[in-house]
Amino acid sequence: MWQKILLTVSMAGALYVASAQDLHFSQWFNSPLTTNPANTGFIPEADYRIGANYRTQWSSIMTVPYRTFSVWGDAQVFRNSIESGWMGLGGVILRDVAGSGKLTSTKVYLSASYHQMLGLAHLLSFGMNIGWANKRINSTDLKFPDQFDGKFFDSNIPTSVVLDNPNINYFDVQAGLNYAYFPTDNLYLNAGISAWHLNKPRESFFTNDPTGIDSRIVPRYNAFVNASIKTSDQIILNPQGYLSMQAGANELVIGGNLQYNLGGNGDQ
Repeated sequence: MWQKILLTVSMAGALYVASAQDLHFSQWFNSPLTTNPANTGFIPEADYRIGANYRTQWSSIMTVPYRTFSVWGDAQVFRNSIESGWMGLGGVILRDVAGSGKLTSTKVYLSASYHQMLGLAHLLSFGMNIGWANKRINSTDLKFPDQFDGKFFDSNIPTSVVLDNPNINYFDVQAGLNYAYFPTDNLYLNAGISAWHLNKPRESFFTNDPTGIDSRIVPRYNAFVNASIKTSDQIILNPQGYLSMQAGANELVIGGNLQYNLGGNGDQ
């Protein structure tokens, strides 16, 4: 069992065309379990890994910025018990706090996957995770349309808006596929697809939505591709891309890493 620490210089560019978002991180490669459950236990250079992510958004223009963090970990299991294959087990905790109403999302996912070698240069993986989600809001700090006095929103004006349940819970189901191809020591390709919210859980603070809009979460579909290309004994290139689609909202992230051999023996 061993771990490898790698220092990389990261370059990332993003193109956003989105009107809404699910909990996610633009550095998707640093949050493998929220990108694709088939990534669980997919750890080429270690037996286990743990990580944490933190994000803050719009702190310069909002009184209460959006903050998101996650803690995750996974490991390979049954590596010596399954011929040319193994399983992965892991989990992730997500928490997001947004806006003046402190809209808080807490999600806990347990993830499992199976990885099978196909020949000497192909690996196919399938993974699923099941999660519990909680969403709550503090409506006392919110302003509603009927509290507008013509100039300002006045919290002293009574509102007719009543949230039936400002604290809701639901279960969530995800699945994904992952494929890796490594024909030589100088080339490695990896791609995957996943679908989130397969059970379309309902997410609403109202017992009956007053607008008649379907409050079930629309499935989100992710696809990613990355590669490791050793161009010489000194340089390894890692181009990568990520696409996410949900309810007409799309996000495309393209970037890469450049690894340079500082010590001559690959240790630095």
